[in-house]
Amino acid sequence: MSDYLQEVEWSLPQVLYVFLGGIVGAFIATGAVLFWQGSELTIVGVAASFGGQAAGNLIVMWILSVRRGTGSFVRDYGLTIDVGDWWGIPAGLGLQILVVLLTAPLLRLLFPDGPPQQSVASLTEGTTTVLEGILIILMVGVAAPVVEELLFRGMLLSRLVRSMRTGWAVVVQAAVFAGIHLLDPNAIAALPGLFIIGLVLGYAAIRSRNLSLPILIHSGVNLTAAVLLIFGGGFAEWLEEAADPDVVGAILSLIG
Repeated sequence: MSDYLQEVEWSLPQVLYVFLGGIVGAFIATGAVLFWQGSELTIVGVAASFGGQAAGNLIVMWILSVRRGTGSFVRDYGLTIDVGDWWGIPAGLGLQILVVLLTAPLLRLLFPDGPPQQSVASLTEGTTTVLEGILIILMVGVAAPVVEELLFRGMLLSRLVRSMRTGWAVVVQAAVFAGIHLLDPNAIAALPGLFIIGLVLGYAAIRSRNLSLPILIHSGVNLTAAVLLIFGGGFAEWLEEAADPDVVGAILSLIG
């Protein structure tokens, strides 16, 4: 058994509680936004909805940490940021590009008419103001990496390594990480890439024994996708030539 984050013995039901807390938080926040803005969600509305989801996740994590853990997010979930791991952000950029190039042939085969694109990515491409751009960067480049790493690598992976070989635990958590994104059915085209990213993040967590490096790699992956979707430019055009425009658009939706 690995000694990865064994301070607290999290259970699979507790992992589910955190996940459900996020759903409840997103539901409440989305309902409030729709009541205030009307029937169509804008980028500001999506950011508020995600904020509700993150708040729901974190509240349940805090309750569990106080009642079942040590009360410290560092000890219970491995939450820490080490400035020495700064290279994780450019590594995430490289990982995102590698995922595009590796999975493009498979997606062309599976989706000859072009793969679907996640809803968040579609909204991101419609960014028109500085405020919207800042909200997207904060949402997908900061909040999402922290919350998702706490859940998938801080809780789920630490639970799995107690009951199976470390290698299998990394594979299983990567599969769950990818599969959860099917809450948006359009994310099906992103599953191969999400699985690869989940493997890398799980391996990084096991090797570093905390979430600093996985968070920064995850941030690099998300920021690369968000910046390319918002600003595009010559680099995005190069990727499209190297792979396929529709495939690149679908894979760059890996910003959850």
